[in-house]
Amino acid sequence: MNSAPSKALVGVSTAVMSKSSQIEDLLWYEPDLIEIYNFSSGQVAGLCKMTSRHDIFVALHTPTPFDDPNPLRRYCPTGPNSEEAVVARRLVTQTVAHAEAIGALHVVVHYPSPYPPFVQGALDYFGPPFLEHLENLVARHGVPILIENLSAHPWLRRPEHYAAVMERHPELGFCLDLGHAHLMPPPTGPESYAEALGRRVRSMHVYNTTPDRYPRYGHEMAGDHQLSADGYMDLGTVLHQLLRACSPRTLVLEHGGPVTPYAAKVCGEWMRRIIESGGGKQNGG
Repeated sequence: MNSAPSKALVGVSTAVMSKSSQIEDLLWYEPDLIEIYNFSSGQVAGLCKMTSRHDIFVALHTPTPFDDPNPLRRYCPTGPNSEEAVVARRLVTQTVAHAEAIGALHVVVHYPSPYPPFVQGALDYFGPPFLEHLENLVARHGVPILIENLSAHPWLRRPEHYAAVMERHPELGFCLDLGHAHLMPPPTGPESYAEALGRRVRSMHVYNTTPDRYPRYGHEMAGDHQLSADGYMDLGTVLHQLLRACSPRTLVLEHGGPVTPYAAKVCGEWMRRIIESGGGKQNGG
């Protein structure tokens, strides 16, 4: 397996793949890392063969591998449905065990449940045991687990909410999803999460969006043509600020597909230029 990285890496998520994509298309980005999401065991094995040939790191996003007979439609670690909470716990356990087996750099997990109805009692009942379970998985498997911010749950979505979670669970890291942060009501944004969480941020999911466009277009490929006047993040400026505040190990491109080879190459090169000029060093530990 690859040795530990010495600087921030440019990664790409398998979420960029369209139905017609081949795993080799991910090489268009010239990535340092591929974050695998919701692939079957066979697909993970095939992708890992490719990454090994090209000396590319891998990471996993829960649930991976996913071999259940029915597609996963909801990931609900904090219920309120107890059966869904049990499934979420099982899936992250399988993901972390597989991450250890393949030498993955980290595991990302969504937290809390992002679907209504939102019940404070369910968050209080299911949340702490789930987070303690994650810390136990870190101790057992030695793979960093990163909590990813979501923007739906009214009682656990703001920077101070996640900072409190991180304070109570020091063995966990954080994956800052820039789009989820940008969709929060002003003045909250990615910078607010960086200020609250600092070096607990180990990775970032990078794409762009606007509140108006998100319901239709979802995660859009990041580029220097997107203007804050149009509702986008000024990612060139934002990422420089975040790199100084957080020093993440990885920046993972997580836009939707389909993507052309030229667009992928341009996006990957832009990310590398930002990292080289941002002054951020890898987050240690």
